[in-house]
Amino acid sequence: MTVDRVTAKSGVNASRGVVLAALFALGGCSFASDALFPSFNADAPASTAAAPPPPPSADVSETMLAAPAPSPVTTRPYTGTTVVGQRVAQFRGEYEQVRNNAATRNAQFTNVRAQTVANAGAYNAAVGVIRSRLQIGTTPGNPELLAQWQEAQARLTASDGDLASMNQLSSQVAADAGSVAYLLDSVRSAFTLSGAVDEDHRQLRMLEDEIAQTNITIDRLLQSLNNDIARQQQFVTNERNSLVELAAGINVGGMYQTGMSRGAAAPARVAAAPTASFADRKPLVVIRFDKPDVAYEPALYQALSRALERRPDAVFDLVAVSSSSAGSATARRNAEGVMRSMTSMGLPGDRVIMASMSSAAATSPEVHVYVR
Repeated sequence: MTVDRVTAKSGVNASRGVVLAALFALGGCSFASDALFPSFNADAPASTAAAPPPPPSADVSETMLAAPAPSPVTTRPYTGTTVVGQRVAQFRGEYEQVRNNAATRNAQFTNVRAQTVANAGAYNAAVGVIRSRLQIGTTPGNPELLAQWQEAQARLTASDGDLASMNQLSSQVAADAGSVAYLLDSVRSAFTLSGAVDEDHRQLRMLEDEIAQTNITIDRLLQSLNNDIARQQQFVTNERNSLVELAAGINVGGMYQTGMSRGAAAPARVAAAPTASFADRKPLVVIRFDKPDVAYEPALYQALSRALERRPDAVFDLVAVSSSSAGSATARRNAEGVMRSMTSMGLPGDRVIMASMSSAAATSPEVHVYVR
């Protein structure tokens, strides 16, 4: 098997694949070796929300209070005949549009929150089952836990979609905030126009109060959205790392903690492997970490997909290679990053076995991927 040498970036792709087949949805990457296998194609689990939604996760939102709804537009029979009176009628029409937009955004916000809570609850339920089983120990590569892991990843992907919806809604609410602020300034400026009667100013004052109240409502809605976005971003980031650890735990049939674990400082459990055990095998991929920020993921994806085309039941040895004992920690961290990339591409954790070894030929930390 041809040895492919690539340089690499340790970042993790967005976790879109929830089953092994999702690995092959990416495509379009070039790879220098001979083709190894055909592409898998399986549908990812659906990420529809449950109804009614389960209780909210503390990771998603501390308070799930509905945003205040804008007050209704006051109907005034007055139709001004002066220039200022005509402006009042114009302002009231513009305000009605702004107010309707605010009511629509408020309803969208309520729906997005409910969807977010549903997906977070389903995710936490799936993860809770996995952690409970791993806590007492189970068989390595337990297929029941793999199914739960795939469901959890599907829900986390849906939570990522919820975050995108929140960001889009935030942009719309911010535009509404700009419109209502401009309208409020215009109403206040109309008080300085000449040629108005007393009724014109009375109408302006009532309109000013209504717009000011809607302005407060929109500002509060925008603040609530931004707070939820910040929490949701942190939740998705933390749980992506957590899923990688759970995949490794399913692989060994027990709890698997790395330095990424929340509240844990335990190092990654990488088994030491004698160099001779890989001496007669050619690596599928060799990743040299000889400079910062090198992009290895496209070539790694291409190699894995071709390997699985030819051997669908393939298992991969992921070996951290160091030139000396001083570089073993760096090589291990690099290997953990590569494993996160592989699981993010959709490769189940039970298909990856981590190991480490030292090599006099290595001039910099390396990660080798072997196919069984």
